[in-house]
Amino acid sequence: MRIVPAAEIKRILNFGRLVPALERGFIDYSQGRARSAPITNIDFPEANGEMHIKPGYLMSNNDACVKIVTCFYDNPSKGMPTRDGAIVVADRATGKMKAILCDSGHITDMRTAGASAVAVNALARRDEIELGLVGAGTQAYWHAHAISSVRSISKIRIWGRSPAKAELLAQRISDELRVAVITAALDEVVASDVVVTATPAHEPILTTQEPRIGSVIVAMGADAKGKRELSTAFMGRVQHLIADSVPQCRQYGELQWGDLAERPAHNLGEVLAGTSGLNRRPEDVVVFDSTGLGFQDAVGAELVLSALKA
Repeated sequence: MRIVPAAEIKRILNFGRLVPALERGFIDYSQGRARSAPITNIDFPEANGEMHIKPGYLMSNNDACVKIVTCFYDNPSKGMPTRDGAIVVADRATGKMKAILCDSGHITDMRTAGASAVAVNALARRDEIELGLVGAGTQAYWHAHAISSVRSISKIRIWGRSPAKAELLAQRISDELRVAVITAALDEVVASDVVVTATPAHEPILTTQEPRIGSVIVAMGADAKGKRELSTAFMGRVQHLIADSVPQCRQYGELQWGDLAERPAHNLGEVLAGTSGLNRRPEDVVVFDSTGLGFQDAVGAELVLSALKA
C-alpha cells in the first residue's frame, strides 16, 4: 500500500486541473456514472468538533475512495489546524487497498472550493466579478483561490466574526492574488456579484441583507443536520436553488429548513449538462447549496495518484 504525505499532495493538486475534472464528475454523477454513499457525521460537542465520512467513486476509474475528515473549531486557539483527514483508496475490482492519502484535509479543502468554482463558472453572469466572503476561515481562503481560477475578480470583501482574523485573511489573499481585498460590514459583503458563506453556523447569518441583482450565493457551511447560514426571509429573495445533490441537501444543507424542503431545486450536474430545465432571468438571484459528495474526493485522489504514476 502506498502512503502519500500531505506535502506531496499539495505539490501536485491545483485548481487548473481540479475544477474541470470536478465539472465532468458532476455531469457523470447526474447521469449515474459516479456514485456517492450517504454521509456519516459524528459530532463531538464537548470539543466543538465533528467527523465526516464520505465514500464514493467514478465509473471512469478503477478505484473507490473513503474520505475521513475532522473539523475541530477550537484548535486554532491551541495552535493546531482546524482540519485533519485522510483518503483511503481501494481497487474497485478486487477490494485491495492501494493507497492512503494523508492529506491533512487538503483534498477536502480544494475539492469543496473547486465545486463552488464549477457552480460559479456556470451561474455567474459577469466575466469580472466582485467577490464577498462571509467567514474568515480556511474555506474562505480556498474559495477566493478557486473562484479566481474561473473569473477575474476586481475586488474582494470579507466579513468575519473576528475582525482581526478577517484582516489577516484579507492581507494574505491580497498578497497571493494581487487583488484589492478589504474587510467590510455584512451588508456590503452580501452586495457582491458572488457571495460565499463559509461558516459552521447553526443560526442564520444572512437575514435582512439584500443580495445584488443577478448574484450567486454559494452556501457551503451547512453540511450537517442543524447547520444553517441563510434565513427563511433571506431565501425569500432568492429565485432559484441549485444543489450539489438535492436529496442530500434536503437532509444536511440549507434545503433542510422550513419550506425549502418542498421548494423546487436543481442538481448542479443537470444544470451543467443542460438537462435541468432551469429558466433564469438576468436579474434572478441563485443559491448554490453545497454539502460535499464522495465522488469529489475520488476526483482529487485520482488526480494525485495519476500524477504520481506519471
